[in-house]
Amino acid sequence: MSEESKQKLDVASLFPSKGDPRRPPEWYGRALFYAVIAVYLGWFVFTSYGKITYIVFDIVIALFLALAVEPLVIRLIKHGWKRGVASVTCLTSLLVIVIVLMALFGNMFVQQMISMVKGLPDLYNQFAAFVDAKTHFKLPEMNDLGGEIMKNIKGSWVTDFAGQAVSTTMGVLGQILNLTTALMVAFYISIAGPKLRRSVCQWIAPRSQRRFLMVWTVVQDQISGFLFSRSILAAINAACMSVFLMIIKVPYWLPLALFCGIVSQFVPTLGTYIGGALPVLFAWGERGIGYAIGVVVFITVYQQIENLVLSPKISERTMDLNPCIAFLTVLFFGSIFGAAGAFLALPITASIQVLLKVAMKRYPLVDMPLMSDPEPNKKSKMVEAADAINEHVIKPVSDHMPRQAKGSSAHVSFDDDHIQYLREQMYGSDREDDAASGYAHSESEESPTMAIPKHLLERHAGEGLQYKPRRGVPGKGESQDEVDIVRKTDTAESSTPVESERTDSDGAKPSVATTTGTKPKNPRSQWS
Repeated sequence: MSEESKQKLDVASLFPSKGDPRRPPEWYGRALFYAVIAVYLGWFVFTSYGKITYIVFDIVIALFLALAVEPLVIRLIKHGWKRGVASVTCLTSLLVIVIVLMALFGNMFVQQMISMVKGLPDLYNQFAAFVDAKTHFKLPEMNDLGGEIMKNIKGSWVTDFAGQAVSTTMGVLGQILNLTTALMVAFYISIAGPKLRRSVCQWIAPRSQRRFLMVWTVVQDQISGFLFSRSILAAINAACMSVFLMIIKVPYWLPLALFCGIVSQFVPTLGTYIGGALPVLFAWGERGIGYAIGVVVFITVYQQIENLVLSPKISERTMDLNPCIAFLTVLFFGSIFGAAGAFLALPITASIQVLLKVAMKRYPLVDMPLMSDPEPNKKSKMVEAADAINEHVIKPVSDHMPRQAKGSSAHVSFDDDHIQYLREQMYGSDREDDAASGYAHSESEESPTMAIPKHLLERHAGEGLQYKPRRGVPGKGESQDEVDIVRKTDTAESSTPVESERTDSDGAKPSVATTTGTKPKNPRSQWS
């Protein structure tokens, strides 16, 4: 090629044909296309997410609501109901229950909340007097505290009040609109049911369909089981607490009981203590220290009854979450998505944990000192007594306790057997799915790579790829006599001693083993 030709623009290099080394690989176009889509979506989310946040939030709430009522819908379908009628019945019943509760206790709840807020100054003064009498530490007066707060308030009272009123009205209307949107979307998701899942699965491969449906099953079971069990336990807790507070004549019993029931069930680990602190504090301020101690005793007794009797009946299977992780996830989702995020934090975390257990491979642990605590050299008498109590008293009782009662974070279903079943469903039928989709694994894909001796490569270098007949069967251009001669030659060569390398399991140097017989000669010994 001349120098002038080299300097000319080669338009074909911009669009090289198939087989041209300048042509990019097949995956390059798809990767570039996906990268453009990812950049565009990232830019769209960055610039427009604030405007569509409420829509995304309503869709998420609707999806979780549809998943929560799905078991009831399935039960009605098994009794002959149509899916549409079953979905409408379940969602309408849920809405009617909420409306009835608001009609019966809404006015009382608002009045008691207003009275409770008005009574906060007196409660604060009583608490300050108690602290001053017991510790000689003087808290600031309520009036002074109010003055300090008022110093940080800027603007006119009338303007602030009007703005707050308008903001509250718009907030209520917005919440009603969001609730209506969530209910409508939840109805459409629930009434679609299998049709929605079929619409999604028809765009993905069979093995991916199986995994998608497994993820759907896990999330649905977690959310429905968690919300139903926790809602029932919260209602029982609130009802029992309200009856007890009414008996001992503690005011504001309705908001206090609702706070105790909801917080104790939906906040892991510390929920019982946080939920019971407010009733104890108001019982102390309104009725005295004796009534506060009575509330503490009631909460303790009820918690044991709930753990040993109620929770095992309602939640049949549980899987423990780490208390620290459960508490942090509630704070994390609550700070991002509000109260709804805090309520759904545990089932979401449990779903992720189940999926990780199913999908991720686990390896054996190495034997290192940091993997366990050191063995004690000598035990004191106190430690020996504590170990004896734990061995003969605490451990037998714990072994006979239901798994649900062993931790406040044990709120979610799926045991080890079910996880193993999901793993088999996810990975056990990939070959059948591949065969159904037209993709089959060949034996060469699973067989280990075999080394080809160098002398064989040199011998057949000029022959190219040809059909290799089976041993003892004449190929093209060969007679049976030639095949017999080759077979005798191979047998004679294989009778010579063969050195094979073996590596001991303890990492020792390889030993040499001399074998005789019909085993083929190690081809690596002839490599140059």
